[in-house]
Amino acid sequence: MKICFLSVFNFGSNIGGVENHIFFLSNELKKLGNEIIIFQPIEEEKYLEEIKFYNQIKVIYIPVKTPAIVKYLSKFNGNKLIGFFTAFLNKAKYILEYKRIANKILEYNCDIVHQHDFISNIFTTKYLNKRKVKTVLTNHTGEYLFFQKNFFGRLLLKYFLSHYKFIIGPSKELTPIKYNKNSYTIYNGVNLEIFYELSKERKEFIREKYHISPDDFVILCPRRWAPTKGVIYLVESIVNYDYPENFKFLFAGSNYDGYPKYANKINQIIQKSEKKNQIIKLGNLSIEEMQEVYNIADIVIIPSLMEAVSLSAVEAMATGTPVISTNVGGMPELIENEVNGLLINPKSSKEIYEAIMKLTDKKLYEFIRNNSLHTAKNFSWAFIAKKTNNLYKEIL
Repeated sequence: MKICFLSVFNFGSNIGGVENHIFFLSNELKKLGNEIIIFQPIEEEKYLEEIKFYNQIKVIYIPVKTPAIVKYLSKFNGNKLIGFFTAFLNKAKYILEYKRIANKILEYNCDIVHQHDFISNIFTTKYLNKRKVKTVLTNHTGEYLFFQKNFFGRLLLKYFLSHYKFIIGPSKELTPIKYNKNSYTIYNGVNLEIFYELSKERKEFIREKYHISPDDFVILCPRRWAPTKGVIYLVESIVNYDYPENFKFLFAGSNYDGYPKYANKINQIIQKSEKKNQIIKLGNLSIEEMQEVYNIADIVIIPSLMEAVSLSAVEAMATGTPVISTNVGGMPELIENEVNGLLINPKSSKEIYEAIMKLTDKKLYEFIRNNSLHTAKNFSWAFIAKKTNNLYKEIL
């Protein structure tokens, strides 16, 4: 089959769960004998070349003009008053050129177009569907949840989601069975050939690389700095509670520029704090670098306000690193509290502190660590690709 992925989020240009999902799933589907092409609409000012290859998978970039008003308003992303509206506009700008995006895809005679964003290309796939192209969606993003909150939004969802041959939700919460009866829950996965527990010697070497001493207790937050990721509540916890001096807090994803107002607010809190020496901002890391920092972390924390079954959480579990997560979205489907992780309420810097300190209990820590390793074995990308591939075959 010729499977064409469509997403404004893609590895090589952005970091995050959707990007890694596309990377790992496309590679596993290729191993099953499929031809994979990835189409990425991209802002014209970022467009440098039309085609790239990653692991022999073709990525085709489609330049899109950004309206001046969207460029201007994007600086308010993360602002409490209009931040959601401006962030939504930033994703919706691709709608204006949906026909050109669709016509580019039509040149390649795809058997199936698999969309991995939500609002950005919803009209692109509607247009393709009218031209007899089979379209499917993986419903990664929280935009869907915002539409569900009111009557008018739910009416829009019925229209938005009606044309897909099937929809995959990476958690039950994101599986829109009410709006498309051919909806299935298939969780995010982990590449167990990349994410596994390294040797003690290798961990010591990586700690030296990141200037982490053997006595430091490391808490890693692998979340991009966006309002729905709840990073600010972890930072407030660090600033306001009495963590031991040897506790170091690592932030992967701190260079994400989608919400400048939000990032500035976090940085201001850090700069004013006496604890800033305990905070290390790692920026945006590659997959290989993520494998390293998971292995030197004693705890991984997911403080999100909304989340599917977090890809980062499963990757951390595969390295034997206990996970603390807010009990939102699909996370209770992955974590059983005090069995293979800890669950806390969102927006609570106090509960973050209490959970981290709870895991200083060595007996509980080892119990959760061992169960985490066992859990991760049930989430391989190879298994997820086979389930997805079987759904493709059913509609062809």
